[in-house]
Amino acid sequence: MQGNVNKGASFDQTVLNSPPPYDATGKSPQQGYPPQQGYPPQQGYPPQQGYPPQQAYPPHQGYPPQQGYPPQQGFSSQQQVVVVNQAAPQPAPTTIVRSIQVHPEDYLVQSILVLIFCCRIFGIIAVVYSCQVRSRFNRGDYHGAQESSEYAKKFVTLGLICGIILFLVYVVLVIVNQATAAKTSY
Repeated sequence: MQGNVNKGASFDQTVLNSPPPYDATGKSPQQGYPPQQGYPPQQGYPPQQGYPPQQAYPPHQGYPPQQGYPPQQGFSSQQQVVVVNQAAPQPAPTTIVRSIQVHPEDYLVQSILVLIFCCRIFGIIAVVYSCQVRSRFNRGDYHGAQESSEYAKKFVTLGLICGIILFLVYVVLVIVNQATAAKTSY
């Protein structure tokens, strides 16, 4: 709009501040559009079968004036309505105290390593207890999860010790077998 205004010409501010002209009905004429015809008056819903016709509500009588409140000045109304909101008794606030519990160690990785490399029996048992740690903790059974964690740790340790012992026995047997095979070959 600033592109249409000459910089040297005087600009009438009253044109911008005055409202648009109104016609006799009090409505603003639509500029650029033909006058619109109003919608026809709406009829009520037809009565439905099986239901009695609805009666109109009786006129609202209002509440009787309350005692103890002086009338307000400056307001002229035929009825004086005072609404008093009484709060219903609220229950006492509930405080939930939840201690933050640390997730117990599940030893799943160690259990799988013992299962693969050391002793299969102790490895399977350790994996079962390791899985129980997570499921029990997620159910909220912290003590059960702690107990399963301790069992998983015991079976990982037993599997590791058993695996080391079996490895050492294997090495000793291979050495002895090599020694006896060397003696018999001479």
